[in-house]
Amino acid sequence: MKKTLFLVAIAAIIMSSCKKEHGLTTKTSSTKKYAVNIQVSNFTASHANFALRTKGSHLASSSDTVTDLASYVDLLYYVVLDGNYKIVKTIVHDSTYCSAMGTITDSLPAGNYNIAIVAGKKGLAVATSSVATYYNYGGNPWQDTFWSLFPLTIGNQDASLTTTLNRVVGKLEVTLLDNIPANADSLFISVAGDAFEKDIRTPLSFDQKTTRFAVGIPASAKGKPNFTIDRLLGAIEAGVDVTITCNDAGGHAINSITAYTVIIHTNQKTILSGNLFNTSSPQSFTAQIDTAWSSGVTQVGFSLKHH
Repeated sequence: MKKTLFLVAIAAIIMSSCKKEHGLTTKTSSTKKYAVNIQVSNFTASHANFALRTKGSHLASSSDTVTDLASYVDLLYYVVLDGNYKIVKTIVHDSTYCSAMGTITDSLPAGNYNIAIVAGKKGLAVATSSVATYYNYGGNPWQDTFWSLFPLTIGNQDASLTTTLNRVVGKLEVTLLDNIPANADSLFISVAGDAFEKDIRTPLSFDQKTTRFAVGIPASAKGKPNFTIDRLLGAIEAGVDVTITCNDAGGHAINSITAYTVIIHTNQKTILSGNLFNTSSPQSFTAQIDTAWSSGVTQVGFSLKHH
């Protein structure tokens, strides 16, 4: 089942004590305004922990039940856009300062709007360019992030509505099935084509970058199989090229392999597993989509090249 965050709009005004909540308006007006109140209710979300481990089952995942929004989401952006998707107002909730995290109290004149809500971890930012409004982590690694966009028409009464926040990131997991050599020092993963930022209008509109991350290989992993590493990615729902390289302590590559057109799906985990060091097979890596955040497991194809 797809994991989501649920938001319920209420008619009565609920006062928030978020010290860092603020509104930024493009203009002021004496026109009559109507109450817009959105409250983020408690929710259940399944998410896997980051891994630096050796384990027997590379499809294993862990999940947590989140019963309080502020205990998991650090920042929540409520963005009011006009019919042309230009920002009218932004309100930010910071869990550090909020005793009522996720309770949005606003007022708007009659008119047609688009409301975007983006929630995530520390470092999440919403910015506007001459082309569109984006959200990102400033080039830093993606964290768990949720998003929603919906139209809102204000007539001559207060607004009441319900909407859902959906996870917009995915996870890449790499498991080395063969034994780690004694001279292995570190594992490097490079993902060409990851999202640098996403358009607030849709997660499928994005600017791209190459994401790189590395981990040291502990002594306890050497000589053993099933060394696993994973990270959250922008999940562009299109093929990216994943290069896996193992270096020795001197920085020399022991072996390297590239998997082409690997798809990172939103709300799902892509698992690349295979032999990096025993490359006698022409294609020693396979890919699966572990949809523990959704449901089921799917086998996917990609092309592979040894370096």
